Amino acid sequence: MKNILLALISIFILFTIGVFIFIPGTLVIHESRSVGTTSGGLDSCLHNMKKWRQWWPGQHSDSGNDSLFVYEGYTFKLSARYSDGGAIEIKSNNISLETRIQTITENRDSITVNWDIVLLSGNNPFTRFSRYLYAGKLRKSIKGVFNSLCQFAGKTENIYGFPVERTTFTEVILLAYRFKTDAYPTTEIIYNAVKKLRQYITSLGAEEKYYPMMNTRQVDISKYETMVAISIDKEIQPVGEFFISRMVPMKDRFLATEVTGGPAKIEQAHNAIEKYMRDHSLSAPAIPFEILVTDRNRETDSSTWKTRIFYPSM
Repeated sequence: MKNILLALISIFILFTIGVFIFIPGTLVIHESRSVGTTSGGLDSCLHNMKKWRQWWPGQHSDSGNDSLFVYEGYTFKLSARYSDGGAIEIKSNNISLETRIQTITENRDSITVNWDIVLLSGNNPFTRFSRYLYAGKLRKSIKGVFNSLCQFAGKTENIYGFPVERTTFTEVILLAYRFKTDAYPTTEIIYNAVKKLRQYITSLGAEEKYYPMMNTRQVDISKYETMVAISIDKEIQPVGEFFISRMVPMKDRFLATEVTGGPAKIEQAHNAIEKYMRDHSLSAPAIPFEILVTDRNRETDSSTWKTRIFYPSM
């Protein structure tokens, strides 16, 4: 009996020594990711509960509180909003932790996102050991939530409503025509201009290379100026109202998106790209333009129109 007691005491002493040697008094969980967005972009996903419902990998709490989210037995809640991230409260097994998600800008197009969690393991060896096991399980849960947030925030359509991509516009030689109207130009007016361009291109033995493109801007309260252009395979001599416009094929310097829908949807896409440019500190060295993929003269249902929008950027 004495030997058994001594053995148990020895095991307890060894266990205690091992726990205090190998398990620190402060357990730190640190997750870090590089994400292709801005701090404001990630904040828009982190601060908005509607966005949480889109990126959350688990389920909502059944407590009736829309701000509580559950994942693998842990309850998560946004407890504070900051301009560079936010505080997340995590609860489970009578343990409540205040954690911090923080963003650090790398460059105009990407950020580093860190999630830091500090858990005190305590002075009781059994508590310290159980907290160590708890931290290991929590780390796995945190990784799932963090990956889901970062992957969601890294897609421009989740931030701006449209997938904005960097690309190169390779059509270099454009035959163009500019005109003014008292209101936003109708489809008929636009395609009359396209018809004139096509006729002139054919008359000089050149070929059309791409879909028609256009830019319309309001110059004053009652006037709109529109430029319609067509990419051609060779330079030709312009005459009268026609002129040649040369596009500089800047590699990956164009921002582009594709829209299906009519004027309202197209306007939303323009606003989205302009917001993207502001967020990424970009400026436009030339005017944006729309590529008329759908022949609007033949397709009267504007909800089916496909339009590609390009913005040069620097």
